[in-house]
Amino acid sequence: MKKIFLIIISCALLASLKEKAIEDIRSYYEEAKITERKFSIPSKAKKEIQNTVKQKFFRDKIYYWTIEHSNGIDFALMDNVIGKSMPITFVVIFSENGKVKNSSLIKYREAYGGEVKSKTWLNQFNGMRQDSLYKYPGDIAGISGATISVNSMTRGFGKLSLLLPYIMNDYNNGK
Repeated sequence: MKKIFLIIISCALLASLKEKAIEDIRSYYEEAKITERKFSIPSKAKKEIQNTVKQKFFRDKIYYWTIEHSNGIDFALMDNVIGKSMPITFVVIFSENGKVKNSSLIKYREAYGGEVKSKTWLNQFNGMRQDSLYKYPGDIAGISGATISVNSMTRGFGKLSLLLPYIMNDYNNGK
């Protein structure tokens, strides 16, 4: 009975996170057709990316959205990274040429370090691509009192940028 209850709660939480992600995506586009998809990360790609960014994927699957708009198609990827002890859920919107267009923090569960929700801090990732360095400290500004969250989020952006070509290939093969 306890297991069933936990499954129901987990499903409800995931649904609200996806709704928040879609809401944030819609707020960035005036008009767009948004389609939700689920991607199973190939084990070889998962291992390569994790070794490159020195951060594990939270799950073996990731949700992403294709965003068809008047100027082309973009991709929004939702992932989790671990802060000090709790997951941080975020979404990154990439253009079809792999540049970060926008991002938002969907759910921050820690007591400290919530400053990573700031649009000013998140905007520093805009324009970065797969071959960008995504290094903290250095390329990414830190936030006093949020060192762990900043480091996790920075690695998370790098992780998603490396996963993007696999997502795009999945999309192109599924048309």
